[in-house]
Amino acid sequence: MQPNPPSSRTLIASSLAAMLSASAAFGADRTPGEDLPNIIVIGVREAPLGQDVLDLDQENGAPAADGAELLRSVNGLSLGRFGGRGLEPTLRGQSQSRINVLLDGAYLHGGCPNRMDPPTSFASVNTFERIVVLKGVQTLRYGGGGSGGTLLFERENEPGKDGLSGGLRAGTTSNGLERDIAAELAWSGEPGYLRLNIEDRSADNYEDGGGDEVRSAYAEDSVYLAGGLRFRDRDRLELALERTETTDALFPGAGMDAPEDESDQVRLRYRGYDLAGLDALSVELYRTHVEHLMDNYSNRPLTMPMALRVPSRSDTTGARIVGEFTTGGDLEWTVGVDYQRNERSATRFMGLTMDNVEMVQSYLWPDASLEQAGAFAEVRWALSAGRSLKAGLRYDRVSADADAADADPPSPMLPAPNGLYQQYYGVTHDGEISEDNWGGLLRFEQRFSERWTGFAGLSQTVRTADASERFLAAANPVPMMRWIGNPGLDPETHRQADAGLVFQAGDHRLDGVVYYDDVSDYILRDRAHGQGDVLRDDNATVYRNVDATLYGVEGSWTWRVGGGWEASASLAWVRAENTSEDRNIAQTPPLNGSVNLDYDASRWRAGASLRWAAEQDRVEANPMVDSGLDAGETPNWAVLDLYASLSLGSLGDLRAGVDNLFDRRYAEHLNRSNLDPFNPEAIRVNEPGRVLWARYEYRF
Repeated sequence: MQPNPPSSRTLIASSLAAMLSASAAFGADRTPGEDLPNIIVIGVREAPLGQDVLDLDQENGAPAADGAELLRSVNGLSLGRFGGRGLEPTLRGQSQSRINVLLDGAYLHGGCPNRMDPPTSFASVNTFERIVVLKGVQTLRYGGGGSGGTLLFERENEPGKDGLSGGLRAGTTSNGLERDIAAELAWSGEPGYLRLNIEDRSADNYEDGGGDEVRSAYAEDSVYLAGGLRFRDRDRLELALERTETTDALFPGAGMDAPEDESDQVRLRYRGYDLAGLDALSVELYRTHVEHLMDNYSNRPLTMPMALRVPSRSDTTGARIVGEFTTGGDLEWTVGVDYQRNERSATRFMGLTMDNVEMVQSYLWPDASLEQAGAFAEVRWALSAGRSLKAGLRYDRVSADADAADADPPSPMLPAPNGLYQQYYGVTHDGEISEDNWGGLLRFEQRFSERWTGFAGLSQTVRTADASERFLAAANPVPMMRWIGNPGLDPETHRQADAGLVFQAGDHRLDGVVYYDDVSDYILRDRAHGQGDVLRDDNATVYRNVDATLYGVEGSWTWRVGGGWEASASLAWVRAENTSEDRNIAQTPPLNGSVNLDYDASRWRAGASLRWAAEQDRVEANPMVDSGLDAGETPNWAVLDLYASLSLGSLGDLRAGVDNLFDRRYAEHLNRSNLDPFNPEAIRVNEPGRVLWARYEYRF
């Protein structure tokens, strides 16, 4: 390896110059109207291969709009934008209910049928200490499904020392976010501890790189209160209450906005050690309640023929009991049971004027419910020094129902849910649907030498259809404007294999992962083109079972150059195919990655990140012949971000930077589509242009 002075510094200077020139040139021939994507880099702590642990105290980027935007540095994870918040994460080409998302141990399912509020949008960004990203299937303990991965938003509610402590955070940007203020107060003593967090944030519409205003404003407030009692030495009983309120959220990629979106969350958790032969026992109970309202007139001029509003709710009740113990000295067991019930309802009303929107137009979620009760067992066997085998088995009993599926039709021109199901699939929903789903996991890890470590894994997971896939019933006199769930869907079975290697020598670390996912009965969102399992050929949005494969690679490289300098790079590529019909699967991110350069001088740090993506031309953009879920092909792009932080000692810490330095106009390839009965087309939303940002944090 070359010595650190002065040739290394020359290399670093030339690398930074190359990043600047690459960002200036890459996409320089783009016109202001062309489309492009976004992923920014924050600090990622080294973790086992296939995992990322994001230490949010080390975040380098601008204040995040929601929990999903905190994940923008994770290699293999892309974000789809719908508005200023409510970004949709996609991990290894899989999104929505193919990713398990737990907020402090609890499941929360959004209240919007159009996914204005995915679960990550309810993660109060200033109250979590870390996010653990499990890519693919690495454990069975967090519920059924999770074929794409699992996102664990985690808090540390117990202060590290006795007495009173707290802090204040404040942030702003020049483009979009106006105010992000968060306060924390904590106390620890006998017999327990308390924690209180308050957040207040608001955002204006931002401008894209072409200077056009993007409707993205919102206001959000949240309160989080947690208290714990100490038992014996390490045992803890903890109760947490949380409320979030988002108002006047604008969505340029939808025909409606969200005047109101509220959630209430309750969590009760017990963690004990050395109980009844168990090394550890955890018991968790939770209840989450979401109320959502979207309409097309409160936050925008009414330009459609009808005024529309959709009040909706989503209630989730769950529990998890997990025990850990050791047998034979080297067999580490984790066994548990869990339960989850989600109830959703959403009705679309219409009226000729904004003052009288009372006529039922559609039962979007016709009082849908999904109940899952599961049991699992995992064992880790330390075969020898540096070699281990992990095996697991999981069973889930699933039931689904829709109490309003046979409701009276809104009108002769607008069928009730069962009428729509009958027209498109030849089935009706007449009673509870039940499934027995089995999953399994094998994972072998081996340390080959001081420099080489590897793993190989095999898994089977089963994901049941969610409320929209199975029961959505968006009626419309124009068939192309309809969106119909399928009560006859089979659960999708993922059989995955993945393998990875880590090479570490001196100041260099190189890792890579390959994965392959063979899916039976993949639940495909499609258009009705008279396929064998669809009775009509009228371009309505439907759901079908097909076979599919997803495969890809991820890699990263880090070089601790010396003298406080560090260089790194990453890339990810995934391909998704409908093998039943030799078609692409829409909404698959292109080859993408980043190149980073950081300098750490103890009290201050600075860095640059070049984010890039290749062209994506494997799309389904024509609803007349395919699914039409892609808004078109996406050209390649590159964006440069600069950031710095300064420790002010007892006065706190200051971070600042600029995102999209050269003010490029671009958008994620991952777009969203409308539940608007007048315009259901896929719409791509441009990312923000140049953003100057600053954040300040003070702790006592």
